Amino acid sequence: MNGPRLVPVGKIVRTHGLRGALKIFPYGETLGLQKPGAKFHLYSSPGNKELVLTLVSLRPQGRHCVAQFAEVQDIDAAQRVVEREILVPEECLAPTGEGEYYHYQLIGLRVETAAGKDMGVLRGIIETGGHDVYVVGHSTTEILIPAIAEVILEVDLQGGRIIIEPPEGLCDDL
Repeated sequence: MNGPRLVPVGKIVRTHGLRGALKIFPYGETLGLQKPGAKFHLYSSPGNKELVLTLVSLRPQGRHCVAQFAEVQDIDAAQRVVEREILVPEECLAPTGEGEYYHYQLIGLRVETAAGKDMGVLRGIIETGGHDVYVVGHSTTEILIPAIAEVILEVDLQGGRIIIEPPEGLCDDL
């Protein structure tokens, strides 16, 4: 893929109505901040042609958003893009504040304790009401680590790692 880095901002989960509207599960707040005319990218299928969609309208509906795109005019066209992630160029993302990161920046980082013990690789992030939970893959198991200031000591994007001070008992079986 040439051009700017594309970052996923949501997943099309189903059609909405008969006129091509799409229900999208947003990843964070970026999708909800987009205005009509914004361009979104998706792939028709893995490894196939990239599609560019132009936003016509967007409205929240519960935990989802309902979007209408100029290129998707009917339910048949809408059904062809269900289950696809929608992406925007990285430069379209709002800047983060101090100590804030986009999920795509964190996933794939090595996780280790302040004492240097390797905990694995950050494979996913679960958004909960109070705080996020990091899903760290460690050999054949997963470790759930609360993403709170007392546990996450440092995020080193340049070094590709996250330093943690795990709660007592979390690492006993590792």
